Amino acid sequence: MRTRRARSFAFIVLAALTLGALGCQNKAKPKTTPETPSIVAEPPPSRTPVEPPPPVAEPFPQGDVDKTAVDEGTIDELNRKGVLRTVYFGYDSNELDDEATATLQANAAWLKAHAGYRVEIGGHCDERGSIGYNVALGDRRAAAVKSYLTGSGVAAGQLVSVSYGEEKPSVLGHDETAWEKNRRAEFTIKP
Repeated sequence: MRTRRARSFAFIVLAALTLGALGCQNKAKPKTTPETPSIVAEPPPSRTPVEPPPPVAEPFPQGDVDKTAVDEGTIDELNRKGVLRTVYFGYDSNELDDEATATLQANAAWLKAHAGYRVEIGGHCDERGSIGYNVALGDRRAAAVKSYLTGSGVAAGQLVSVSYGEEKPSVLGHDETAWEKNRRAEFTIKP
């Protein structure tokens, strides 16, 4: 307690001495009127108009983009119209070929323009392979599509990926014609 009082007292004394010394320094100097700086008008800096950089065009083929206005109908109508096109894959693959990326670029443009919609990306497989293998492959296909779309600027929260494996074939049949239509990633707009 004594130490705290002694410190406080020393601090007060030190502050008073410092203020007193500063006050004496100001009194010792003769008062002069401060010289006002002369104001010189400087010409305004020359401003050359800066042109914004040209917009970067998205590199997708013109033929694959539907330029007609989309009638905002119900979600069921949008799904029936197929505003988001299906992506197809090669056998035992989740790689996106040129046709798939062109389709996904068009889908990304629609999704960015309609950011209020939630969309399910369903990964599907043909009937060959075990159930577990096909579920995993369908998951990889849906994830590849989601990754491409988010890399194209679509909000990740707008997309949900799910695997259906071989459970929901698009075409019934046991030949290559049916199988190639069943190896896909399909889009469903959700409420």
